[in-house]
Amino acid sequence: MLFKDVIAQQELKEQLIKTIKSNKVSHAQLFCGQEGSGHFAMAVAYTQYLLCQNRAEDSCGTCSSCVKIQQLAHPDVHFSFPVHLSKTNKITQSDDVIKEFREMISQSPYIGISHWNEFSGNQNKQGIIAVKESEAIIKKLSLKAFEGSYKILIMWLPELMNKEAANKLLKLIEEPPKKTIFLLVADSADKIIDTILSRTQKVNFLNLKAEEIKMNLISRHQLSNEKAEYCANLADGNFHKAEQNINSNENDNFYLSSFVSWMRLCYSRNISDTIDWVDEMATIGREQQKEFLLFSLEMFRQCIIGHYSGETLTLLNDKQHQFLSKFSPFINHLNIVGLDQTINKAYYHLERNANPKILLLDVSLKFYSLLKKV
Repeated sequence: MLFKDVIAQQELKEQLIKTIKSNKVSHAQLFCGQEGSGHFAMAVAYTQYLLCQNRAEDSCGTCSSCVKIQQLAHPDVHFSFPVHLSKTNKITQSDDVIKEFREMISQSPYIGISHWNEFSGNQNKQGIIAVKESEAIIKKLSLKAFEGSYKILIMWLPELMNKEAANKLLKLIEEPPKKTIFLLVADSADKIIDTILSRTQKVNFLNLKAEEIKMNLISRHQLSNEKAEYCANLADGNFHKAEQNINSNENDNFYLSSFVSWMRLCYSRNISDTIDWVDEMATIGREQQKEFLLFSLEMFRQCIIGHYSGETLTLLNDKQHQFLSKFSPFINHLNIVGLDQTINKAYYHLERNANPKILLLDVSLKFYSLLKKV
């Protein structure tokens, strides 16, 4: 991964290159930004530049070190990420599923947790970085560098590291062996425990602009201008989401039909059919349930825009626009705050493994009264 392959973030590229040229590389850095902002891609590009044997304004991309990093197989570069612990498959640490992780990165370095859960075959349970992973990291970084340069750990989503694992790494992060670099790549820095957070140098990533996403979708995926613009506008600064949007018609249709049914049931206060709907939604994966809540939140947002501005909602496809043009009058200043808060709270509790049946039924009952505020 070269710096030139990372979308935008030019100021950060220059800043990171400068730290290497001036020999002022911090041993523990936190790359934080929203999913799809390019922080993971930048961590890989930064690592490649740091280890490149012929670097200039960018890594050469052809030396043995660059080639190994591009294949995610450099012996001095280690990856740590959330895994779904399993006694049956004996999965306890990142190395147990490193082959699947490499395969996902080879498709695109702009990655997301939902895609990883789907890719690793577990959509019902959130991954975790546990104590066994910390023990493996300590063992790896205690060894001498194979090629006599830096040893680098890229940890993706340190906010999913449990307290026991974090405490085990504290001393190593604070006083690492010589020429050992920690690059933590976080979507939600505020969820990282304070003792880890205080030991890192923070590098903040801006959300990507729609135009930047659009141009890269065209160049990387050969999309038409119209399709690229639609995917970029819907992505909200998240290039990973934009790439997922390219082939998301099937999911979008499922989410839309589920949303339409849900809103009709809540408005009519049909408790029996609502329970049936909740039971059906509880059977899909937890990550899909979270995606559906975000989809619902976006539909409410589009409704309030359409209701008060009367403008065409360009971010919608035809089916979404057709439904929301009729539904938007029911979303107004009397209920939008309540709807927004209810969805956000549900998402928060779903992330923390709340029972989806109880949670979605509770949300539905709240919507019963909120949708009547016309």
